[in-house]
Amino acid sequence: MRLMHWIFAVCLLTASFDIALVFEVGGTLRLAQILMVVVVIGALGKIAQSGTILWPQGGVPLLIWCGVQLIFFPLSLAPGIGAAYNLLLLFTVFGVFAVIQLYGLSGYVESLMKVYILSYVFVALFGLFQLVTPSLHLGTYFVTQWILRGKIPRINGFCYEPSYYATYMVMGWIMIIDLRASNAEITAGRRWKWLTITLGAAMFLSTSRTAWIIMAVEGIARGIPVAYHKFKREFAKLCAGDLRVQRPRVGLLVVGLILAGIGVAAASAIASVVDPNIFLSGTGLNHTAAHSVNDRSGRSVDTFEVFLDHPWMGQSLTGVASRVAELHGHQLTSVEDLRLWWGFPVILEVLAASGVIGVLPFLCFFGVITIGNFSLIKCYWPEERAKWLRALVRALIFECLILLGNQNLLRVYLWFHVTMVVVVAFNLQHRRRSEGRNSDGLAMIQV
Repeated sequence: MRLMHWIFAVCLLTASFDIALVFEVGGTLRLAQILMVVVVIGALGKIAQSGTILWPQGGVPLLIWCGVQLIFFPLSLAPGIGAAYNLLLLFTVFGVFAVIQLYGLSGYVESLMKVYILSYVFVALFGLFQLVTPSLHLGTYFVTQWILRGKIPRINGFCYEPSYYATYMVMGWIMIIDLRASNAEITAGRRWKWLTITLGAAMFLSTSRTAWIIMAVEGIARGIPVAYHKFKREFAKLCAGDLRVQRPRVGLLVVGLILAGIGVAAASAIASVVDPNIFLSGTGLNHTAAHSVNDRSGRSVDTFEVFLDHPWMGQSLTGVASRVAELHGHQLTSVEDLRLWWGFPVILEVLAASGVIGVLPFLCFFGVITIGNFSLIKCYWPEERAKWLRALVRALIFECLILLGNQNLLRVYLWFHVTMVVVVAFNLQHRRRSEGRNSDGLAMIQV
């Protein structure tokens, strides 16, 4: 088990690697995907040893949805590419089932959670390192875009671009924020306070609009309840005739003004050497090019058109891409071409790929592992693993919101996060119950 633990730890640490440790084997394979072969083999050995298969939440609808994709992929205009892609889809899903065999009832789950959190810290620290090294003449490392060429890069970590970096980092930042808010022991202490700030800084300084929007949404989501309860208390005092108003702390006010001044000065200094419109590029705002907005809206229209052609019978994920390419007078010739013609956004692509009926198992699976877990969390709260699960679920919900405006369902880090949700939920619900019992009929299958 220890060997499997270390191998899966490396998978988590390299989950966001798009431009490092990747291999061309009839298509792009990441190190994490290659190492998952060993994890799956280890899980099969565990099943053979125990004679039991641990069954995850939503396992049935997930497999049904995969079956829908297998049934429809021959309809694709590029069935050969569809076969390769569906093999990757099945392997990704088998990975979820494999990891739960290893960790579902294991005491290693705490160590796994620590590794998972630290994987985001590692990528955040690398992002900040990536930001400062060019100006210090220490070289450039995997930089793909620049604010000021040769001096100020846009943080992209090991991802294709800053937006991909933000899409990955959001899950870690939301998760750690929630763990800190719930006083979880796994992120307790002053060190984790600074590491949380580090993650937030890396996200903000990536200059990704996605990151900025999500950070604002999370701030509002956490600020509104606090403001509401404070207003409720003060209003109750006012109704009782207590007109005393607490004087704001002078020290905090001064610090706030100083930070605001520094921020304005820094923004002015940057604007003097960098065109501020670079942060609006692709939006069409302030007379900038609108290529990003136009591409996304155009691809959404294309994907919806594919859905309308066959609303009840899905086209499979590769079928959607091949038909979108056909609309533009192209055809898929390789797995790499999928990146050029993905349906957009993810949920519309899945709808077009699965059909109205076929999409229901997909929605059921994600509903079960997100909204469906809140009752489990409430039942076991404030146990430590319940706090982990809430943080993981909140992070997944935010990620799903981001994917409403993005493409490519089979992102490695997305399915690793899904795996973590499923594993922690299973461990929370069944580990104690399994002590002294050989099986649990709701979660295990004898083989």
